[in-house]
Amino acid sequence: MKNGKSKPKVVLDTNVLVSALVFGGLPRQVTDLVAEKAIVLVTSEEAMTELRRIIRDKFPEYVQLTVQLEQLLRRYAKWMQLGNIDISVSTDPDDNKFIETALLSNCDFIISGDRHLLELKQYEGIKIVRPATFLKLYEF
Repeated sequence: MKNGKSKPKVVLDTNVLVSALVFGGLPRQVTDLVAEKAIVLVTSEEAMTELRRIIRDKFPEYVQLTVQLEQLLRRYAKWMQLGNIDISVSTDPDDNKFIETALLSNCDFIISGDRHLLELKQYEGIKIVRPATFLKLYEF
């Protein structure tokens, strides 16, 4: 990291992981930072279940790559047990798991391309940003 800040702790929305797998680009740059241990990724079983479902239903040719990604996440990410707090912040109830994960782990960022999350901009000090914004903020 060029700016000398400590490693940011982040939650990646499922759409960022799907985009990283299927399309590459900036979302892939963010996931590469996880493998390089430049950022600390926090996730949950609920997020992984959603990722598997979306890939299986919309991008079945990427199922094997998803298995490899899950192995990477199990190795490098911090996993949170959800269900301890009741959160209803996002207008899309499926997005609340990312907010709960971030709160439970004191994350700095939720990185997302989802408009429901992005319109919040931040929640209890957790910044909600697009991959491009995150990469610019931390000058990776």
